[in-house]
Amino acid sequence: RSCIIISLITMASEATEGQVPDVYGQLHPVETKDLIDRKQKEFEDELNKIPDEKKANAKLAEQKCPNIATNDFKLMFLRCEVFNADLAAKRYVKYWDKRVEHFGPEKAFKKISLSDANAGDEETMDLGVISLLGKQDDQGRSILIYDPSKYDKSKYTTSSMIRTFWYVVHSALEVEETQKHGMIVLGDPNRAKLSQFDREVSKGIIGSISGALPVRVSAIHIVHPPTFFKIVFAFMKLVMPKRLLKRIYVHSGDDQKVMAEFEAKFGIAKDKLPTTIGGSLVLDHHSWIKMRRDSGL
Repeated sequence: RSCIIISLITMASEATEGQVPDVYGQLHPVETKDLIDRKQKEFEDELNKIPDEKKANAKLAEQKCPNIATNDFKLMFLRCEVFNADLAAKRYVKYWDKRVEHFGPEKAFKKISLSDANAGDEETMDLGVISLLGKQDDQGRSILIYDPSKYDKSKYTTSSMIRTFWYVVHSALEVEETQKHGMIVLGDPNRAKLSQFDREVSKGIIGSISGALPVRVSAIHIVHPPTFFKIVFAFMKLVMPKRLLKRIYVHSGDDQKVMAEFEAKFGIAKDKLPTTIGGSLVLDHHSWIKMRRDSGL
């Protein structure tokens, strides 16, 4: 066991040697063609080591959608695991298992877009529970906003909401700097009721982030938590890995204080944060969906 741990540390340090941690304590490799070429070969070697019966869905993806399972697509998994080929290959296999679980075998190997894999999820998507802000932070991290006050249980299923989350994350990953530096989740629960909190959706989202989707979650910022948040947080502690729990930041106080904290501690200016938490960015979720639908995304 100790040999495995030492090996993993060595692999990580090779890619991040000489790098200074960012505001979230994360290291980001300087990518070179040599690094990418070597690690992509190692990725394939590690993938080959996994028994066929444990990577059945990943093998199906190679056969059914080679236009999706490309080297560039696999590179996202390497970036997510800081070029640790072993962990990246395992994440890739779990990704396809989760994709089949949430989308079903008929849609899992189609492109994740509003007209393909996410066809039929329009009503859930329109709720705006999970959406993407139009701006990134200074390091190019996309910012995903989660607003549980928009939950309407008559208009979605657990599966459709999880698929919506997958769609938004894949949209964020279209930004290459997000692949390299990670994603920020912004929780805006201030207007929500405890009855709107959906445990099954939360479990599905956490399960997708933990070892499946090719994205590093740099931070989960919870802004203006309601009084019942301690109940929700107790549940999160049960289902969320410790490494994600450590990335939760809670912001309380008036809007001016919260905005000052975001800029001073995390380098996120007011114009990159939504008006609902005191920022100046107007979120137009429906226009964003229309733009993407019109673009075939």
